[in-house]
Amino acid sequence: MENELWNESLRKSPFEKPRFTDEMKQEILYKAKNKPKAKVRLTRFGAVFAIMIVCIGILFASDKANVFTSESENSKPTGSDRIEEVRTEYARNGIVLFQVFPDPDLIAGARRGYMIHFTQPFKTFEGKRLSVVAYHHETGKQLTVVAPETITEPSPGYDSLDRFTARFNLPLAGTWKYEIKLNDQFYGDFVLEVGEHSPWTGSDTFDIPYIGVDGKSHKYVLVGEKGKVGFIIGPYQNENGEILDQQPIVAGKRHKYMWHFWGNKDELKGHLSIMAVKEGSKREIDIFNTFGLGGSIHGADAHIPTSMGFPEAGMWRINAYLDDRLFGSIYVKVES
Repeated sequence: MENELWNESLRKSPFEKPRFTDEMKQEILYKAKNKPKAKVRLTRFGAVFAIMIVCIGILFASDKANVFTSESENSKPTGSDRIEEVRTEYARNGIVLFQVFPDPDLIAGARRGYMIHFTQPFKTFEGKRLSVVAYHHETGKQLTVVAPETITEPSPGYDSLDRFTARFNLPLAGTWKYEIKLNDQFYGDFVLEVGEHSPWTGSDTFDIPYIGVDGKSHKYVLVGEKGKVGFIIGPYQNENGEILDQQPIVAGKRHKYMWHFWGNKDELKGHLSIMAVKEGSKREIDIFNTFGLGGSIHGADAHIPTSMGFPEAGMWRINAYLDDRLFGSIYVKVES
């Protein structure tokens, strides 16, 4: 009974009087039957178009966010996809602060010279520590190529640092950015392209004499850069009992090698890291690490016994680092 009363109340109009006259009803029915279809299609098209615009806007916003992220990532000075053009001078507020004149034959793995012409008065540099840090574009590798040096005198024959010179080695070919710092603060930078040997050839060998347990003079054969760095590769006795000048380096086999270093105390301090890169690659692999070098031996200023092995046959460049400084590079052939 209660449900019937509820249904009956729903069927009744809530208004005491009709809200529409018969004329109004007829007009509404006429307009409903004769609506302009083109207008309806346009309206529907507009709705679809509006939805498409919203979707595109969402996609664009999402894509734009990715683009900004990518650009932000690529704005990093090293290890990014953004390649900087070679630039041999640095200017600030329209004033050139310095120009660099590198060796015209910049090659990875070889020591080369750089001359920097600073334009500012000597008082700009006097008493400050000047250093140069290099960044490799492709790998992001960072090296101190000129250790902090306190500037006390102008270039010989000049009133300022018109002829600041440095000589160093770089481990990898490619684009390098060099940052000049004063008291560890950024002063300016330049960008250079470093080439590659083609094809690679083994480093020279050289001898160092020593007195054996028999009291007689003997010699060791080293591969490397004479007067700088090298490791012993001979003489050695093969399986047939023959004494040969050089021991072959074989892929997949580790051998002990005695490294020799020449230099002053400041140059020879730091953590030793020996890394290697195969010809045709720019990926360095770890070969050996130790906390520091031992004392003088066989006329060298420092030495260290090592154990080294190479995973593949081919030509390899061995890079010896002391902390973040490349001390020297040695080319060797690894046999299969």
